[in-house]
Amino acid sequence: MVKNRIYSLHHNTLQDRHKFPHFVNRKTDELSHIVKCLDPDNKQCQGVFIDGAPGIGKTTLATEAANKLRNKNRNVSFAYIDCKDIKSFESFAVIEQIYRWRSVDDPDAETKKRLLGSKDYFYVLFLDNFDCFLKENNDQQEERPSTAAAPSLDCRERVKNFIGEIANCTTNFKFLVTSSEKVPSLPMRAMKEIRLNPFDKEESSKLLEKVRCGKKISDEKSEELWKICSGIPLVLHTLISSLEDLVGLLEQFGKSPSEERTNFLWKMKTLSREEKIAVCLDVCFQRLTPQAQLTLLRLCLYKGLFTPDKAAKIFCPSKSSENSLRNDVLELERCNLLQLQKFQDKNKYTFHRVIREHFKLKAEQEYREEIEHARGLLIDYFISFLKETFKVFLGKDSVKSAIEEFSAEKENVMQLVEWINKGEVDEERIKKCIDVFNVAGEMLAKMMAKFNYRYVYESLAKKCREMDDQQRRAECQTSLGIKEIFNCICATGLCDKAIERARLFLDEADEIQTRLQVNKGSSRAQCLAKLGRCLVRSDDTERGKAMIEEAIRIREAAVETPDDHEEEGGENVCYVMLGATYNDKAEAVNIRKNQVMPIYRERLGDHPFTATILNNLSNNHRDLGKFKAAEEYAEKALRIRRELLAHHRDTIKSLFDLGMALKANKRFREAKDLLEQCKTMQEKVVNDSTFEEK
Repeated sequence: MVKNRIYSLHHNTLQDRHKFPHFVNRKTDELSHIVKCLDPDNKQCQGVFIDGAPGIGKTTLATEAANKLRNKNRNVSFAYIDCKDIKSFESFAVIEQIYRWRSVDDPDAETKKRLLGSKDYFYVLFLDNFDCFLKENNDQQEERPSTAAAPSLDCRERVKNFIGEIANCTTNFKFLVTSSEKVPSLPMRAMKEIRLNPFDKEESSKLLEKVRCGKKISDEKSEELWKICSGIPLVLHTLISSLEDLVGLLEQFGKSPSEERTNFLWKMKTLSREEKIAVCLDVCFQRLTPQAQLTLLRLCLYKGLFTPDKAAKIFCPSKSSENSLRNDVLELERCNLLQLQKFQDKNKYTFHRVIREHFKLKAEQEYREEIEHARGLLIDYFISFLKETFKVFLGKDSVKSAIEEFSAEKENVMQLVEWINKGEVDEERIKKCIDVFNVAGEMLAKMMAKFNYRYVYESLAKKCREMDDQQRRAECQTSLGIKEIFNCICATGLCDKAIERARLFLDEADEIQTRLQVNKGSSRAQCLAKLGRCLVRSDDTERGKAMIEEAIRIREAAVETPDDHEEEGGENVCYVMLGATYNDKAEAVNIRKNQVMPIYRERLGDHPFTATILNNLSNNHRDLGKFKAAEEYAEKALRIRRELLAHHRDTIKSLFDLGMALKANKRFREAKDLLEQCKTMQEKVVNDSTFEEK
């Protein structure tokens, strides 16, 4: 089970980094050295540090070695992290790579605890582009907020300290690190350092032959291209991507006056490697048709893997232009400007980081108007995507599909918020983004890690303050309050600490909505329902019940006469749990069983929300001494949560509740087994002792 989970990771893990069809091992055979150093049986070496210039093949070599070792030993699991994507220590946590669910409050302590407790598997942490953590690279940016390219000083130090602690206290862990620069002092010991140099003539010739599918070229032409590209694999691979490009380039120089040719070669030799890559990529760009050039620049905006059909759906406003874009994608692949990765029956594409960054900069400097238009199309697509995914989430028996679809696009959804923070989105689209994020807040609260969720909604709330949009700000505060309530897994249902955290947001939201006389809409209903629940748990019962009853009235009115804003939220199926407010357990059971449950079963089927009602019914029946019914409801809730959420806080809650129901029924052996499962999963998902028996 653990193995299956580790090999079904998310999109930034090693499983999506397929073998490179044109890989060339250097004569010095660094590949074998890396595999040998990372082998679990090699106790003398804690990992490998690969440094070299951009485009020299560090990531390609490291990935090839990782795949080779994993094929040799399936008990070795890799967690791939691109350090350039790290904006905070929380976003670094390898929990996200090794375990399925990411909602933890203290990633530092939690990751160390999990890794120390995982003795059945051997882990390799693959840290790509580690140079972004070097202090000297970012001295000039210390006063600026952290970005994907420049994490803050505090973040860099925490990551390096964390790596050092893991390296010192685990025996089943190694590191595979790539960097464009030497690191003065690594936080891990006993690391094998490998410096990659450019290809020599023979290695370059071998790469050219592989790119051309075995077709040989003359030694003279091969050497000419090796000189032009200085043996940089990325440049060779991209520039010499087809016979036409090869012949065209050499003919261009062949027809040039000898002085001009000599000057060009001299210039190429004297340029820095970064400048040389830029020159050669620009040569490739100039050979594309104007339409293919624009397609390339647009696609750089999209993060992750995409199919030609998806690219066409995003960037083609009319059907007539879709075929043209698909053809452009194939042309970009032929020119090796796009990387092809095969997934069963689908071809998906992505960019090499160096290529993406070069053309993103080019787009900003030379094609600003066209790129702003393309960004608008991408934003519109993901606004629609969130709407549709939320509808799927609230569809009957379709939540698993929604989880998979959102997981595949998580990076792009987060990018919307980054663009808003950077001022790259117009006000009309900002408002649409805020609206759809708030409509889908319940879904995102179940799917997103707490840190990412708070980053999204605090960013949107800040933007609302800047625009002086009080109503939308209240909706963002409501969404933040929802997450605090969803995040609580206490045996009592909602603990005092969670109530305190939630009310920080919900009280402000209620004050704003009351002042603005907001008396309809999903967000208002959510605010009243969640705040009402907090009040009841804090013994302000009458006020809390009144709020929840008002929330129900808003929901019922919305179902009868939905307005445009409500339609954005999909089906109004989230009937508020009035039963949660009653100290009278029998009345709570009656409301949940006869008023709430039929709606959830009819509209949602098997769903995390349905499981919540079942879990509540189990607890109510247990409190009433009806232990058989409590057991039956807990079993149903656990089945749904295991299937849909796997290792998740809600699943832990169901394991505990079913264990306690079985214990009450004197089925002690089965109860003990479930409570042990609960404790084991708790150690993997949360870092507190919520469920320890008193």
